[in-house]
Amino acid sequence: MYKYLLAIDESENALRAVNYMLNLAKVTKGLEIVLIHVVNFKQIISSISPFMVIPDIQAVLKEQGRKLLDERAAIFEDKGITINRILAEGDPGIEIAKYAANNDIDHIVLGTRGLSNLKGLVMGSVSHQIIHLAQCPVTLIK
Repeated sequence: MYKYLLAIDESENALRAVNYMLNLAKVTKGLEIVLIHVVNFKQIISSISPFMVIPDIQAVLKEQGRKLLDERAAIFEDKGITINRILAEGDPGIEIAKYAANNDIDHIVLGTRGLSNLKGLVMGSVSHQIIHLAQCPVTLIK
């Protein structure tokens, strides 16, 4: 069985990656699809008000992540395709590559937003990081 790791966030390109995998699953037998969303508390917490309660924010972000996973998984399940869900915490690029390496993933699929801002140029994007860290093929969907 060939295992795909489909990394998602709330972007339009991530939804395109979902549709790409859905089409691939329809025409390819024997695929196992794992849907992963990574919540990066460190990045989000550094940009919020110091007066907010951090445990509450973490709970809200985890719940939003679970909801996103459920919504995207439903797209597959409505077509009779079984999908596993993973909610991870940390740096998305590192956590996605680490999950793939530790779980015998054969291929990673994710959307890319491109370099739309200075932060993307300076720090690098999640997709760029995954390309360099992953030990398996990576497909980027634009």
